[in-house]
Amino acid sequence: MGPMTIESDRAVPAASFRRDANWFLAVLATIAVVALHLYFLARIGGLWRDEVNSVNLAQGDWHNLAHDSFPVLFPLMLRGWSALGLGGSDLAARSFGVLMGLGLTAVFWLAAWWTRRAPPLWSPVLVALNAWVIYYAASLRAYGLGSAMIALCAGAAWHFVESPGRKSWWFFTAAAVLSVQTLYQNSVLVAAVCAGASVVCLRRKQIKLTAAILLAGLVAACSLLPYWREFSGMSQGAAPLRMDFDRFVAFNNLDTLLAYPLPQFIWVWAALVGLVFLRAGIGFFSVRGEARSLFAAVTLVVGAPAYWFFLSQANFPLQPWYFLPPVALAVVCLETSLPRPAGRFRALLWGGLAAAAAISTIFAINVLDYRFTNVDLLAKKVSASAGKNDFVVVTPWQVGITFSRYFKSPCAWTTVPPLADHSSHRYDLLLPEMQNTNAMQPVLARIADTLRAGGTVWVVGGINQPGGTHAPKSLPPPPLPASGWNETPYRITWNDQLGWLLRTSSTNIETLRLDNHQDVNLESVTLSKVTGWKN
Repeated sequence: MGPMTIESDRAVPAASFRRDANWFLAVLATIAVVALHLYFLARIGGLWRDEVNSVNLAQGDWHNLAHDSFPVLFPLMLRGWSALGLGGSDLAARSFGVLMGLGLTAVFWLAAWWTRRAPPLWSPVLVALNAWVIYYAASLRAYGLGSAMIALCAGAAWHFVESPGRKSWWFFTAAAVLSVQTLYQNSVLVAAVCAGASVVCLRRKQIKLTAAILLAGLVAACSLLPYWREFSGMSQGAAPLRMDFDRFVAFNNLDTLLAYPLPQFIWVWAALVGLVFLRAGIGFFSVRGEARSLFAAVTLVVGAPAYWFFLSQANFPLQPWYFLPPVALAVVCLETSLPRPAGRFRALLWGGLAAAAAISTIFAINVLDYRFTNVDLLAKKVSASAGKNDFVVVTPWQVGITFSRYFKSPCAWTTVPPLADHSSHRYDLLLPEMQNTNAMQPVLARIADTLRAGGTVWVVGGINQPGGTHAPKSLPPPPLPASGWNETPYRITWNDQLGWLLRTSSTNIETLRLDNHQDVNLESVTLSKVTGWKN
C-alpha cells in the first residue's frame, strides 16, 4: 500500500474507472438515488395544495402565473409535460417532479466532471441521498429544478474559467439565466457564483474574462426585468402571507437538510466548509495560488449571507425546501475545492463515505414513506358519502386548493372564508375577506339551513372549541397592532366562529377515521360529520 498522499490540485486528469474506487461509490450511490426516487413515487400519494397550485397554473391562462411565487421556467416545462398528455393523473404529474429530482443528481455528475474530470464524491452522499432533499426536490414545485440550475451554473462558471471560449461563455450565461428564471432567490446565488469566478480571474489578471463573467451575470439580471410589475405588486398582494423573519425557525429548517441522516452530520458540513476556507486562505498567499478553493470560498462567503438577507426581506413563512438551492450550490463548491485523497487516506475516506451512503439509504425509507397530504383521501370519502342536500366546509381556505382537485360530487362546498376561486393561492381574494367584518355570515347561514333541513355538514379540517357563551366577534379590518396584515389571527377567529356554531347548534359531531396507515407530513386534516339542529 502506498504512502498517504493527496493528489495534485493543479492538474486533474480524467479518472480511470478501473483505478479510481470513487467511480464504484458514485455509481452505487446513483443507483440508490434512482431507487429511492421510485420508492417516493410509489408511496407519496396525492398532490398537496402547493403542487395542485403548480399544476393548475401551468395548465391555465398565463396571466394567472402572477398568483405564484416562481418565474416562468418551471410552469413552462410543466405545461409542456401536460401538453404531452402526461399531466392529468397524479402518477403522470408526479413523474415530472421525480425527473426534476433526478436531474439534480445528473447535474452533480456534470459539475464534478467539469471541475475535476472525475465522478462526484461528496454530492451523492451529502445531498443526492439525503431523503429530505429527495422529498422536496421531487415534489411538483420549482425548488428541485432551481437547485439543479444553480448547481449547473456553478459548474459552468468554473468550466468557463478553466476553458474560456465563446461556447463555454454562452453555456455559462444560459445556465445563469435559467437559474434566475426558475427561482427569484437564485439571483443572489448567481451573483455569488459570478463573484467567485471574477475573483479568480482578477487574481490571474485576466481582465477580459472578468468582464465576460460580469456580463453573464448582467444578462441573467436583465432577464428578470419582465417581472418588475410582479415585484412591485408583490408587497401588497402577498401581505396576508408575510410575517416577521424568525432566525430560530430558519436555522431549524436548514438543520433539517444538513443534519441528515444523523445530527452529527451538521459538523461534517462545518468541517468541510472550514477546510475549503483554509485551503483558500493558504493558497491566496502562495505563489501559484489555489484557484478552485478560492472560487468556492468566495462563492460561499458571498452567497450564504446574501441568501439569508433575501429570506429575511421576503418575510414569508420559512420552510426546509427554501434551503435546497444554497445547499446544492454549497456541495458543488465542496466538490470543486476539496482535493481527492490518495493512498491509505483515500481508503479510509472511501469507507466512511460508503458507510454514510448506506445509512442515508436505510434512513430514507422512513422519511419517504410520509404522505404530503391526506386531503385526497378525505375528498374521495366525502364524495362517496355526501348527499346532494349536504354541505361541505373546508378549513382553512388553503386546503380547498387540494380538495377541489379530488372532490367529485354535486354536493355544495365552500371554504373558510368563502373564496370565488380555489385553483391557486389567491391572497388577492383573501384580502377583501379580511377587511369584511361579516365574512363568515354566508357560510354560517348555509350550515344552519342545511342542519335545519335534516342534511349533513361535512367539515374537512379541525373544529375549534372556543370558550364563552357568545359567538366570537369578528376582528376589525387589517392592519392589526400586533400582526399587521398577516392572515393568522383572522383564520383563527373564522375557525372559532365555525366551531362555536357547530358545537352549540348541532346535536351530533362525529370524527371519522381513514383507513390509511401512512403518516402525513405537510397537509394533515381531519374529517367530521355534523348532524342535527338544536331549536
